[in-house]
Amino acid sequence: MRSFLCVIALAGTLALGVQGQGQREVFKLCVPHQIADACRDLLGDGVTGEGSVEVQCVSARDRMECLEKVNLREADFVAVDPEDMYVAYHMANQDFSVFSEFRTLEEPKAEFRYEGIVLVRKSDNFGGTADLRGKKSCHTGYGRNVGYKIPITKLKKLGLFKLANDPDMAPLEKELKGLSELFSSSCLVGKYSPNDEVNRQLKKTYPNLCALCERPEVCDYPDKYSGYDGAIRCLVENNGDVAFTKVIYVNKYFGLPVGESPAKPALNPNARTEDYVYLCEDGTTKPITGPACSWAQRPWQGYMGNGDINGRFQRLQKRLQQFYTEAKKSGNSDKAKKMWVDAKNILFDRGTPVLPGEHLNKAQNKDVIERDGPFEYKVKLCVNNELELQKCEVLRKAAFSRDIRPEIQCVLKANEGCVGAVERGDADVVVLKGEQQHGASAGALKPILFEKYDESDVMVAVADKGISRDELLKAPIQFDASDPRAISAALFFNDKRQRKTCPNQLASSPEAPIQIISAQDLARLGSNKVLICPSLNFEPIANYASCNVDYTFPTGVFVRKTIAGQLEDNISHAFVALSDKFGHGAATEIVFEMFGEFKPGSKNVLFHDRAAKFGQADNKVTNVDAAYYKQLMCL
Repeated sequence: MRSFLCVIALAGTLALGVQGQGQREVFKLCVPHQIADACRDLLGDGVTGEGSVEVQCVSARDRMECLEKVNLREADFVAVDPEDMYVAYHMANQDFSVFSEFRTLEEPKAEFRYEGIVLVRKSDNFGGTADLRGKKSCHTGYGRNVGYKIPITKLKKLGLFKLANDPDMAPLEKELKGLSELFSSSCLVGKYSPNDEVNRQLKKTYPNLCALCERPEVCDYPDKYSGYDGAIRCLVENNGDVAFTKVIYVNKYFGLPVGESPAKPALNPNARTEDYVYLCEDGTTKPITGPACSWAQRPWQGYMGNGDINGRFQRLQKRLQQFYTEAKKSGNSDKAKKMWVDAKNILFDRGTPVLPGEHLNKAQNKDVIERDGPFEYKVKLCVNNELELQKCEVLRKAAFSRDIRPEIQCVLKANEGCVGAVERGDADVVVLKGEQQHGASAGALKPILFEKYDESDVMVAVADKGISRDELLKAPIQFDASDPRAISAALFFNDKRQRKTCPNQLASSPEAPIQIISAQDLARLGSNKVLICPSLNFEPIANYASCNVDYTFPTGVFVRKTIAGQLEDNISHAFVALSDKFGHGAATEIVFEMFGEFKPGSKNVLFHDRAAKFGQADNKVTNVDAAYYKQLMCL
């Protein structure tokens, strides 16, 4: 710690020297490329005079790369979630620190964003946490932090919650069965499975988990007894015994002060504060009129920097306060929101920066992030080269921090040895491009998922209106030679023109009269264009859905044929969860861009850059005949 403080002092001395010379002090804020324009528009150069502070925007692939850039001094700081703090903690905990936080106007002095608590009835005379067994429980909702993840993590640690040991039972069902056996009845709304039939079956199998809900037969949102305040209503108004919720909602429900704000009328004036207490993790209770005993807290989102700015963060804080105030008044709420600016929030300056590991441990949030859940093993993903390994490792860190289970483990097998590794059991899964799948599915591997693309993302052949028949048949074509989808479309188009070529003979000609592009890019070509269909007829560019030359054999997720049942379902669950969380258009795509250029010039690493998500293997995006595709690719 002494050496750490010395580094801070030295950095501060150096920074003061710069200021003393009247030079501009520059800090670099790293942002995902999707919000780089918003960053530049709202921050500008921020220079108001000699010796002033300037914040420059540094663009990165995603927030995971921003953490790397901050660590490598290519940027100074980045806006983060607690999950990103967890990743930084495992990268170089002593070299990161949180120095400012986005707090609410309601609770500007609260150390953490929220406190997960257990609310019980005082008259039930709880003598310890073991008394929770057999009680009627009220939850915010299935899979949510306060109402599900925190209780399960803590109750499992206390030995109260146990997973079923049935090897044939789906891991996610094991958690539901454990809750069903721990509590006599509950209100736990939500979708227990993305599959509607599985969701219905699980609720039918464990009806006591929905018995306390407003509509037990639906057991989904909206429900009077769901959410943070709904869980309290479930306890107070619906004869529940225990509610898992947040402190701030307890205060609002009973009309207690919230943060610095005076008490407002209670949401339920008939509810008496003296009738309810907080149940603490050590089994004691506390009155709800005083400080709560929370089971876990969630840190605020905030700005986190590297060790080089620890000695001069105060000057950066002043500039960021200016930015935050100006951004609120900018009139562009969309850009402000992208830059974490909210009219209901303030930017709180910490007097002393805090290391991410210490912050998460104090909040008891680290063990919640690290919870294994019902999955007791890792899925070994095989990769073929160093670049794929790098992306796999970033994927692994992002996925684990965001509660995607089973956990991914990256296995490198050089010289394209992954098919054999999966076949032997040295790995569980391999991702194969279309041209790599020849022989794999016919041998010892089988596909369980395929990439899906946006409906408007089909490959088309396009030319100027009035193109002659001779040009149509003989003209060279232009396409992206780095895109395997464009290559297969070009091969397909040439075959329809009776110009059979193999991939190694296929060449893209700049300024060629015929282009192979995605329909998503048609708008930039102007209106004087026409589509060429596989029949070699012409159609308006609006008809790309029926007139296209897309012959994509999509990238697939392959496992060995002997894998079946729950193990296959678990691997499928992990990859679907990955694409739901980090796929194209997902809210957290800015955290990790699963589909997109991994590094400048490195295209289609592991996955296709323009894929949107993963879907079931029996529902391919196009009607591709494997034998014909093999002929096109000269395999």
